[in-house]
Parts: sequence; C-alpha cells; structure tokens
Amino acid sequence: MDALITSVGFGLAAATQLALAVLLLLALRRVSRGAWLAIAAAVTAVWATAHAFAATGGVDGGPALVLVEFLRPLAWLVPLTLILQADAGGRSWRWPALMICTAVVFLLASVASGVLSPMALVIGLLLATLAGLVFIERIYRASDGAQRWSLKHLCVGLGLLFAFDFYYFSTALLFGAPAPGLELGRAAVAAVAAPLVAVSAARTRRWSLDIGVSRRLVTDSFVITAAGVYLLAMAGAGYYLRLVGGTWGPLLQSVFLAGAVALLLVGVFSSTLRARLRVLVSKHFFSYGYDYREEWLRFVNTLSDSHSSESLRVRALRALAQIVDSGGGLLFSGSDSGNQLLAATWNVAFPGTVTEPASSPLLALLREREWILDLEEIRRDPAQAPTFDLPEWLGKVPDAWLVVPLLERDRLRGFAVLAKPRAPRPLNWEDRDLLRTAGRQVASYLALADADEALMDARQFDAYQRLSAFVVHDLKNVSAQLSLITRNARRHRQNPEFVDDAFRTVESATARLDRVLQGLRKSESAIEEVTDVDVPGVLAATAEACADETPRPAVEAADQGLRVSCPPGRLQTILEHLVRNAQQATSAEGQVVLSAVDADKHCRIEIRDTGCGMSQEFIREQLFRPFVTSKGNAGMGIGVYEARQFVESLGGLLDVFSQPGEGTRFVLRLPRMQADAPEGVEPAEVQRAQS
Repeated sequence: MDALITSVGFGLAAATQLALAVLLLLALRRVSRGAWLAIAAAVTAVWATAHAFAATGGVDGGPALVLVEFLRPLAWLVPLTLILQADAGGRSWRWPALMICTAVVFLLASVASGVLSPMALVIGLLLATLAGLVFIERIYRASDGAQRWSLKHLCVGLGLLFAFDFYYFSTALLFGAPAPGLELGRAAVAAVAAPLVAVSAARTRRWSLDIGVSRRLVTDSFVITAAGVYLLAMAGAGYYLRLVGGTWGPLLQSVFLAGAVALLLVGVFSSTLRARLRVLVSKHFFSYGYDYREEWLRFVNTLSDSHSSESLRVRALRALAQIVDSGGGLLFSGSDSGNQLLAATWNVAFPGTVTEPASSPLLALLREREWILDLEEIRRDPAQAPTFDLPEWLGKVPDAWLVVPLLERDRLRGFAVLAKPRAPRPLNWEDRDLLRTAGRQVASYLALADADEALMDARQFDAYQRLSAFVVHDLKNVSAQLSLITRNARRHRQNPEFVDDAFRTVESATARLDRVLQGLRKSESAIEEVTDVDVPGVLAATAEACADETPRPAVEAADQGLRVSCPPGRLQTILEHLVRNAQQATSAEGQVVLSAVDADKHCRIEIRDTGCGMSQEFIREQLFRPFVTSKGNAGMGIGVYEARQFVESLGGLLDVFSQPGEGTRFVLRLPRMQADAPEGVEPAEVQRAQS
C-alpha cells in the first residue's frame, strides 16, 4: 500500500514538472535561460517517472536511476548559474561551481572503480544539493528590489527542492539509509516547486517568455485547494471528537461537521472574502494588478447592457465601482451652465439633490489636473488634502472613498464618488491610471447620452412649435370673427338678427378657444425688464394669487429688505407655478409654506409642502426634463424645467429634496442685492453690520 501511494505521488510530480516544461517550451521565443529551465523541468519529470516505476518494482535501482538522480540537481544548477551571472548581477559563483565539479568527480570515481559506491554517490549528491542552496542564497542576496520581486518564487520553489534533498541525503549518510516516508516527501516538494517556478517565469520578461496565467483560474484553484485543506482538517477534528466523545461522539461529530460545512459555504459565497483573495492573488502572483482583457470586457458589457433595467448613468457608476471592488457611489453630471448635478446613485442612500457650482475649486481641480482624490488618505494624513475646503455634502456620503473625474477631451462631463471597497486595498499608480482611462470612456458615453437627450428635446420643441402654429391659426380665425362683430356692431346693434348672429359667433369662438386651451396650457410670460425686486413682496403676491386653491399657501418667514435683481413678473410666475404644483400634490388638510431668508450672500427662497412627495429616480431622471409630466393631459411638463433655466440664468441654483409620502422642498438660491453703503462707510463695514 505504501509503495502504491509513493508511486502515485511521484506520478503527480512527473505530471506537474512535465506541464511546466511544455508551458516553458510553448512560450519560448528564442534560446535563453527559459530554455534551460524547460530542460531542467523535463529532467525532473523523467526523474519522477523513474522513481514512480521503481516504487512499484517496475524498474530496479540500477545505474539508470542513479544517473537521473545525479542529472536532476545538475540540470537545475545550469539556469541558476546563468541567473546569478546575469540577472542577479552576482560574480561570486566560483565556489558553487567548485562544489559541482567535486560532485562530478565523486560520481566518475565511483563509476571508474566499476562499483557504484553508495557512500561516494551520497557525498556527490550532497555536494550538488549544497551547491544549489548556495546558488539560491547568492541569487536572492545579490538581487535588488525589482529583481527580487520576480525571482522570489523561483528561489522558494528550488530552495525547498534542494533543502529537502539535502536533508534526505544527510540522513542517508548518517544512518546508512534515508528515514521512512521521505521518498513521498521528495515527490510532494517536486510537485509544489513547479507552479512557483512558473510564476517567476511569467514575471521575468528577460527570460524570453510570454506566459499568461488567468487570475480567475488562480483564484478558483486557490479556493478549491483551501477548501480541500479545510475539509481535511475538519474531518480530522471530527474524527477526534468521535473518539474522545464517548456515547456522545457520533452526535458531536455530526454537529461539528455540519457547522464546518456551513461555515465553508458562507466563506465560499462571501463577496468580501473573494475581494480580499483577488487582491492577494494580484499582489503576490502577477506583475500587474489587473487582467486588463477581462476588466475591459466586463466594463464595456456593463456600460452597453441595453437589456438592464438600470439607466445608463447607474450602469456607468456600477462599471467604475466594479474596477476597484467598490460597493456603491454617486454620479454627478454637468448641465449647460457648468454646474454638476447629482444624476445617479448606486447602493448609497443619499436623499434629495445636490448641485456643485461651476465655480467650485473641486471642479477646477478635477478638470485641470484630472486628479483622483483619495478621501481615505486625506483622513489619515490631512497634509495630503487640497488647499481648499471640500464640499460639505461630501462628508455626508456614507463611506466616501474616491472622487474620480469624467473628462471628455478637456471638458468635465461629471465626476463619480465611490464608496469604500469590500476589502481594504491601497491605491497605487495602476489603479489611478485605469480609473482615469475608464472615466474618460464613461464621459464619452455620457456625452452621447446627453446628445441623444438634446436631440429628443429638440424634436419635442419642434413638435411644440408646429402645435403652436396650429394654435396661432385658430386664434387668428377667432380674432377675425370677433373683429367682424366689432366692425358691424355700431351699424347693426339695433337689429335683432344681428344680435342673435353675434351671440352665436361669440359662442363658437368661445368653444374654439376652449378646445385650444384643453390642448395647450400657456406657460410662457412676456420678456420683462430686469429690476430690483422686493422678495417679501413677491412672496406675498404669490400667496395671494394662489389663494383660490387649497391648501392656501402661507408665508412663514421673509427677511425684510431682501432684494434680488430679476424680472419681477417672471419671478412671480415661476413661484406661482411651483406653488400650484405643491397645491396639486397636497391634500386640503395639508400645508404649503413659502419662506425667504438671507443665506451667505444669497437669497434662499423655499417652497415646502406636506404632499405625496417624489421618488429619487423621478427627481433625477424626469423632473427637470421638458415635456415630461405626471399630470397627463393637464400639463405640458415644462414648468419645472423653465424654473431651473430661469434660476440658473440669474447665476443661482435650484435644488429639490423629497421622499415619497413625506412632502417636497424646492430651494431657490438667488444672488441677493448688496445694500448701498452709507456715505463715509466702506462696503466691508456694511457687510459686517448686516452680519
């Protein structure tokens, strides 16, 4: 039975070494140190095959087995000599070479005597393995940081091989025969050394190799191996419980194994554990942290997944987050005025809307330097923070980690705020470069989406203009009818028939106007002159104009003397529209409240209701789009769009905060008029007096 296990062990070692040799030869472009590695792996495969047959009695331990036993260390010493001479920059390889020559002399002396002296063979093999250990020590010590990174797996793999052989032949020299069980250990060490040598070969391009190992394959193999070791350990522990548990032993074993299997399943399907494992594999087994082919295919597939129920902006945010294993984030998109508006969220609870002004220093940094802000690094080391204060809303984002700019040419299309990854990971140059490149790709997708939406809006405006032409035509006909009545009224007003005809004409005109009004709701106002507007007066006029509907609006607070520069009629029209919307969304028992306060050089006008509220998806994706309405045929869907355009044309901002069932707040921030400085008083003193 032991012979069979030993034979199987050497067979597995032969398979792994043969696979390594084939891989090295297939990837070989020219004769180099990689070729000698392939030859050494092939010789080791032959050695393992010979021992596998010898374990079952297929071959005897004659000269052929002794020859492959001697050739194996010598085959590995050739590439080690070349590496020490060139890659590691070392010149102290004469002593190991002397040991090799001495070992060869021992072998030739034993052969020349006609008798294969066991003592001479063991001494020769000891010298050969010792030379290999010396070579490995010199290579590791002579290599610098970058070379050591590529050579360390080779040193570990071959170091194990030579160290175990040295122990094996030392026991044979001291006790006349190796200890029982060490043969199987030699097979296991040979099998383990093969993948370690392959990793170093893949990392060392100067060996003229082009070996590609899939990260997914390595990760899955690691998971399967770790799961197997875990199950073996748990099986052993369960067997121990069965032995010492007495009558309760079988029950304890069953409960323990069930818990162990449950824990294994939780670990296997844990996204956090797999994220940590991917970081570990990328850091220690590959020259680059990403499998760029796999990453780019996943990135493009996520962006272009037209069958997904998510919007393009949510898919773009998810595609960016997946690159660094982030669990969520926010996406901001630019408007025509240059302001950045919250356009999408993914796995992050952030109620309401946020607007980052175009003049923000954060946007200037992202646009001019394409800088990726590592918020976690700034928290650890405040000296790494930019020279300006970060926006207040950024501190309210749960687990905010990175701020990634989205640039198309030199235009900032938006930026993404990514949450912390599932597994802690440092951000290096490779992560930053990949995120910048992916950000530019996302920006191009957003530019195409914005162009499509602009084209759709333009088509709807065109349809609106065509509809307006029909309306003008009807109005002209009505005007002609009424003009005819007014021209003939003085002459025929005493004629009863004329009066009857006039009434019928007016009824017809009224019916036609009613039909026009049913199809079109007029929402445009005449262009007015810009003047200084008293905001409390406009609020009072708005509340009075909308008092004919319930709930009646109330003015809660209005700082006296608060003034803005704008067309007064237009401002009141915008406020009336927002108040009407609030009344339509609120029951008669609810509240609609208006307020205006002075807030940091701005006039903050707020319209608050206790109505049904709106979802975040509706606010971000539909509320501010023209011709999108939730009122059916009762509205044109351009009122809120017109409100934002008007506010931004004045240099202000309009934000919305709402939750379904909790009401809505519209917040208008308009630049307020500065008070005139009294004679002999500087403006700065006036501002201090106001504050």
